[in-house]
Amino acid sequence: MSNGLRKRVGGEETGRTSPPYRIHTSPSGVRLTYEDEKLIPPPPPAHTPGSLSPRIRKFVSKHEKKISKVKNVVKAKRFWFSVGILLGFILPSFLIAPKVLHVAGVTETDLMDDFLRQSLIPFISERIPLDNNNALPRPGKMLADEGARAKHPVFLIPGFVTTGLELWQGEECAKKYFRQRMWGSTTMVQNFLTDRDCWARHLRLNTDNGMDPSGVKLRAASGFESADFLIGNYWVWSRIIMNLADVGYDSSKMEMFSYDWRLSPDKLEERDGYFTKLKAAIEIAVTSTGEKAQLLSHSMGTNHMFYFLQWVTRKVNVGGGGGGASWVEKYIAGHISIAGPLLGTPKAMTAILSGEMRDTAEVSPFEPMLERFFGKDTRRALFSTWGSIWTLMSKGGNKIWGDGAIVSFTDGVDEERGLSVNEMLAKFGTKSERSTEEFINLLEEWGGGHGVNYSKTIGISFDQFGSSLAKQKSNWHNPMTTPLPKAASFTHYCLYGVGIDTEFAYYYKKNPNADIEQNLPYILDTSVNEPEEKVRYGVKIGDGDATVPLVSLGYMCRGGWKAKNGKEGGKLNPSKSKVFTREYPNEGSIGSDLSDPFRQGPKAADHVDIMGNIEMIEDIVKIITGWKGGVKEDRVTSDIDNIVRELQEKNRELIN
Repeated sequence: MSNGLRKRVGGEETGRTSPPYRIHTSPSGVRLTYEDEKLIPPPPPAHTPGSLSPRIRKFVSKHEKKISKVKNVVKAKRFWFSVGILLGFILPSFLIAPKVLHVAGVTETDLMDDFLRQSLIPFISERIPLDNNNALPRPGKMLADEGARAKHPVFLIPGFVTTGLELWQGEECAKKYFRQRMWGSTTMVQNFLTDRDCWARHLRLNTDNGMDPSGVKLRAASGFESADFLIGNYWVWSRIIMNLADVGYDSSKMEMFSYDWRLSPDKLEERDGYFTKLKAAIEIAVTSTGEKAQLLSHSMGTNHMFYFLQWVTRKVNVGGGGGGASWVEKYIAGHISIAGPLLGTPKAMTAILSGEMRDTAEVSPFEPMLERFFGKDTRRALFSTWGSIWTLMSKGGNKIWGDGAIVSFTDGVDEERGLSVNEMLAKFGTKSERSTEEFINLLEEWGGGHGVNYSKTIGISFDQFGSSLAKQKSNWHNPMTTPLPKAASFTHYCLYGVGIDTEFAYYYKKNPNADIEQNLPYILDTSVNEPEEKVRYGVKIGDGDATVPLVSLGYMCRGGWKAKNGKEGGKLNPSKSKVFTREYPNEGSIGSDLSDPFRQGPKAADHVDIMGNIEMIEDIVKIITGWKGGVKEDRVTSDIDNIVRELQEKNRELIN
């Protein structure tokens, strides 16, 4: 029955009809006849496994596996080769000669819509294999066989962009998508490719208040289905859910607490009451089970849970949840962070400045195509409205990220004078190099093109240090200014991947089209390639999980929440809550699993594929069930401890 996990047993129409044959049994075996009673001859005699010698059985089994693997390779290659040919013929028609598509009143949108709905999307969806967890090692099943059982109620908190967003109210161009996903489904792909402007208008937020635009209402999907898969069979949480199910978890003791990942934490509570609902759900679960809850978050979900732990203990009159200082100690066993960018990520800042990051820079040969479909200025205009991206900007300032340049200009500098964009943007380009703090100051003043007050509108502050800052609601997202809650029994786990090239600095140039794209003064200089300096397409590379740099993933667990003696404590961990770090070196590669061609295998450690990492899943199941004491030791393979030591030696203020 394992193949039917979380599938409906009743209430579905199968659509099957009676077979056109009849089954006859007799002492000689089973025989089939078609409706016309014509007898189907029996198959020729075959060797049964028991009739072969052990040596031959071993030989046959070994070579059948090889043959099966070769067949899978051939099937996979044929499929993707066919898709490539199909796209090669179809897409140029839309990209290069759109005017041809308007003949006889047939529009580009009509043809693309029909093509996607009737041909391409069904073709690909039917052929991408379902996520077959049963073919992989199952840590949950292994631990269940040893005796591990469900214990703590679990709340799953998704990360950035991995929750589906459904349309509840929209413009005329999107009304046909009512209660369908404008993000996180093949419907999204269809809408994006047929009417990009319509799609983008619905995904943007109102820059006056950081919430819904007038007449548009997108809301997060709910339940496990909201984030177990993103588009089609692209899994995110499904493997963790299945392994937790192996030890006895189900919807009565485990809940996916999805949210609209575009909103800043403050606006998420103001519009949706997200943290109020989470607080109530945790209290009910703990009361009914008698066990404290475990928070399990991925990516930006970690930042939101850090905010929640501050919000829930603060008084209502200062914008908190009113739980009191002892609430976390009473209700929360711990927080497990998967790939959590606790100190932000530089790519969030470049997304706001120019709509670019390493992901877009490295498609340089295809940039004209990307620009036609989803240009830099369009991306910037969209990304910069999302309050969540502002919360992901680098935290800790130059003391954490260094005094060196996060942005270097390759085409000289301007004098400090007003340019066509505005004086402040012009001033940013008067030095050949700008530090993290200078970059943050620019974005805070500029507001991503939305004005100086936008960061204040979404309730985010970028102050770096100071004991009084923790009292300010706008700093509750920042672990460098706000301590862990007072809860001695609370345990925080940092689980993340390492050993993957990750962006952390950039080379920019003045936008040659700045007179037209007035909110896009600078763009990445993708011509800069310096292999010896680890610079590719204008992006400088370091260690991390391909999305979040190592210092953001590991600093708090290895240094920020520890005292001078290396043990838990200090001003940012006043109750000396236990902190553990588990690093997973990347051992994955695209194509290593032909049944899952887009993913990197069961030991991948990149920002998303780590959700299927079997070593990490085993750790998670042990922690949540408490099996054999859970996980009570660190696993560090990177250079994070040296990084922490160097930063603290250079900046005494960082030492607790």
